Amino acid sequence: MSFSEQSADLAIKNARILTNDKGKNITEAVAVKGEFIIAVGSNTDIEKFIEQDKTKIIDANGRLVIPGFNDAHSHFGAIDPDYIDLRYVTDPNVIRERVKKQAAKAKAGQLIRGGNWEHEMFLDKKWPSKELIDYVSPDNPVILSRADGHSVLVNSYVLRQSGITKDTPNPPGGEIQKNALTGEPTGILKEKAVGLLKYNLGSDSDDSKMDSNERLRRWQAALEMAARLGVTSIQIPDGDFEIFENLRKLNKLTSRITLGAKFPTNDEEIKNCLRLKKKYPALDNWLRFGYVKGYIDGTLGSGTALLFEPYSDEPEKTGLMMVDYEKFEKDIAAADRAGLQIGIHAIGDKGNNLVLNTYEKALRINGTRDSRHRIEHAQIIKEDDIPRFAQLGIIASMQPTHCITDKRFAEKRLGIERCKGAYAWQ
Repeated sequence: MSFSEQSADLAIKNARILTNDKGKNITEAVAVKGEFIIAVGSNTDIEKFIEQDKTKIIDANGRLVIPGFNDAHSHFGAIDPDYIDLRYVTDPNVIRERVKKQAAKAKAGQLIRGGNWEHEMFLDKKWPSKELIDYVSPDNPVILSRADGHSVLVNSYVLRQSGITKDTPNPPGGEIQKNALTGEPTGILKEKAVGLLKYNLGSDSDDSKMDSNERLRRWQAALEMAARLGVTSIQIPDGDFEIFENLRKLNKLTSRITLGAKFPTNDEEIKNCLRLKKKYPALDNWLRFGYVKGYIDGTLGSGTALLFEPYSDEPEKTGLMMVDYEKFEKDIAAADRAGLQIGIHAIGDKGNNLVLNTYEKALRINGTRDSRHRIEHAQIIKEDDIPRFAQLGIIASMQPTHCITDKRFAEKRLGIERCKGAYAWQ
C-alpha cells in the first residue's frame, strides 16, 4: 500500500512547518504514519490522510514546527541522580558545599562523582585545588571533571590511593599539575594523567554495576531530556550497543542512535569495527555504526590543545600531543583503507594541521572515495588550512557550545591574531 492510500496516525495542521525543501521552505500541515512522515502540504492536502476516530490531530495555531535536531557529537549517557552538576558555578565555595552534601549521604569509601565546572567562570578565574574539597570529604574519593572532560579535580584521598605524589612524573600526553612552591600535586590532573587514578571511571554516568530496572530508569531519563529539547537523532563517538539494543526491544528508544567505536590501532581492532559496521548497517533507521573516534590533542580550556606557537598566557606551553605521530599516520591510512569513517578530535591549530596532513596522505595512498572523514571540533585553524577541508572532503564537525564557553578565555590563551582562525563557521 502506498503512502497516498494510508490514513495518518498523527496530523499537525495550521502550522508554519519548516521543510528545508527548495522552493517550498514553509508549509502548513504534515501527516505522520508510524515513524514516517507521509505527506506535507496545505491543510487541504493533508485532509485525505485524516481518518475520524483514528488520526490524532494537533492544531498548532500558527506556531513553528521544525525537524528534530541531530546532535553530531554527544557523549550521551544515563542520568545519575547522585552526580554533582557544577555547570555555571562562579563561586568555588559552591563546589565545596555540594561535595559536602553528597559526602554526608555516601558510605565511607564510596566514590563521589561530579563535573561541568569551569574555572574560567570563577570570579578569580583560578584553577581549583584539592584543599577546596579535602576538609568536607576525608572518607570518600572525590573526582570532579572539568566542563571539557579533559581535566579533573580530585581530593587528597584519591591522590593517596592512586600513589600520586610530588615525585610522580607526568605520563606521555598528560600533566599532573603541581604547586609552584612546594611541588605537591594540586589535585588537577590533565589528559592522560587521569589514567593514573586507581578508579575505573568509565563515563560520568557509568551504569555497569546497577540493577536492570535502575539502569533502564536512568537511560529513559536521558532520552526523555533529549526529546524535550527536540533532539531526535544522536551521534555518539563510542559506547555500548547492547544498551540501545535493549531499549529498542522494549520500545523505549526515542532517539535514532549512530554509535561509533574507539579509533583502531591494530588489525584486530579494525576487524572488530568492521564486524560492528556489518551488524549495524547505515540503512538501519534506529541504531547504526558510525565513525571511529581518536584524539590528537586536548582542549583550549585545559591548556592542552596543540598549538604551533606558545600559549599567550602560558608561554612555556604549546599543548599536548596525544599520539605517536608516525604510528598515527599509519593507523589513519589503515582505517581509511578498511573503509571506516574516521573522526579525530583536534582543537589547536597544529593539531588540526596534523590531522589534515594525515588525511591527505591516506587519500594519496588509498585513493579518493566518499569517506566523509571528520575533524571533531575543528576549533582553531590556520588561515591557509581552512580551504583544505573542502579540498580534501573533510567534515568540520564543530560544536557551537565550545565557542560559547571558550569565548571567555580564547583571546587570553591565543591572542587576537590566532583568534581570527577560531570558530570559522563560514
